[in-house]
Amino acid sequence: MKDRKFRSPISAGVGFNIKEYRREEGELFSLAIPIFLEFLLINIMGNVDIIMLGKTSPEAVGALGGIRQLLLIQNVIFSFICIGTTILITQLIGAGKWSEVEGIADAAIVMNLLIAIVIGGLYIIGYHEILTGMKLPGELIEIIKYYFRMVGGLCVFQALTMTYSAIMKAHGNTREVLYINLGVHMINIMGNTIFIYGLAGMPVLGVTGVGISTIVARGAGCIVAHRIVKKYYGFTFKLERVGRRLTEKIKYILTIGFPIGGQHFCWSLAQIIILSFVNTMGTNAIEARTYLMLVTSFIIAFSLGLGQGTALQVGRMIGSGERESVYKKCIRSTMLALVIAVTITSIVIFNKNGIMSVFDPSEGVLMIAQQVFIWFLFLESGRVFNIVIIASLHAAGDIKFPVAVGVVSPLFLAVSLAWILGVGLNLGLIGIWAANGIEEWIRGITMLIRWRSKKWQNKETHLR
Repeated sequence: MKDRKFRSPISAGVGFNIKEYRREEGELFSLAIPIFLEFLLINIMGNVDIIMLGKTSPEAVGALGGIRQLLLIQNVIFSFICIGTTILITQLIGAGKWSEVEGIADAAIVMNLLIAIVIGGLYIIGYHEILTGMKLPGELIEIIKYYFRMVGGLCVFQALTMTYSAIMKAHGNTREVLYINLGVHMINIMGNTIFIYGLAGMPVLGVTGVGISTIVARGAGCIVAHRIVKKYYGFTFKLERVGRRLTEKIKYILTIGFPIGGQHFCWSLAQIIILSFVNTMGTNAIEARTYLMLVTSFIIAFSLGLGQGTALQVGRMIGSGERESVYKKCIRSTMLALVIAVTITSIVIFNKNGIMSVFDPSEGVLMIAQQVFIWFLFLESGRVFNIVIIASLHAAGDIKFPVAVGVVSPLFLAVSLAWILGVGLNLGLIGIWAANGIEEWIRGITMLIRWRSKKWQNKETHLR
């Protein structure tokens, strides 16, 4: 039988060869599945804090949900370096320039270590001003302050683990990162159980105990990540090697990582501003949003896995000059991610009552949350385009255009619409979800047009 070909509105101009598809998608899934499981694991285990605390203290859930987006900012900043590191290393490997890989890894570790020290100091010293600026109610600040200072102040463990993970992913080894995260979250759950319920004679510390277990788990994960990189990749950080062409290495990493990280930072900043709108809607809305964001994070995991897996393939293909194959690769992955996102989201909406029963919310919180579920479909289907296509544009070296759109659109369009719909028209969380959905669709369509224009070609950024 001859190889079949088809065309669709999204993939117009892309011939489809079934044998080539099976080979490429097999490789994609071998990369994407561990990444997807990693995100899913982070979402399940990471949000166990909220689920476990919700059984003992609804106020603690509101407090933790009120600062969660803010704490993610530190990861976004570390990703400035990690994204640039991953893209450079994948392109260097694709181009066969192995001698440059260690130098990039050294520079990445130094930069993230220094950034973590500065951020941690700001969290420890200025925690009250930061939480007050978030418009978090005073009673919730008292509950969360020690957790915030511990988890935020000791973010150095997270910084180093993320950097080591970026090195592993760039080499195409995504399973090790999954295993590290599994171990970290298992330790975290055991610590939560001890401190929330007072097992083994330990005091009941609530949110503060959750912070302690989080730090212990992340410290252990950092040590394991270091040992894996040293053992399997023969990489050992050497201070005397860092100085060699350090300025040039930092320049290359930041040329890619800073704009992309800045884009992610602006998206997170927009969400923090929007969260401040939600914080004025009352504790029921704050708690409902916390649970809804938890559910959303599961849906996003599927798209993120395919997006990052595609980006790893794109980086290597760009490094070896396979530009036409790169074009087809991104379009196919976007189509696949869209089908998966719509399917998973529909299942979630259909089972919304059972899902919410897991959290055991109050009647007021449940009523607010159930009204928002249908808007998941609108938001998540639009988000797919941004996750997959933007990751591919970045991996191909097309940085400026997606960054410019990614900075302006969330900060101005999403925030403005959230205020108008959520606060001005008094639509509450429905307005917030609708605003984010409109922004994601507009930006996603723009990214699709950019990819189909092929203006990203000949922009590879690996060291010469």
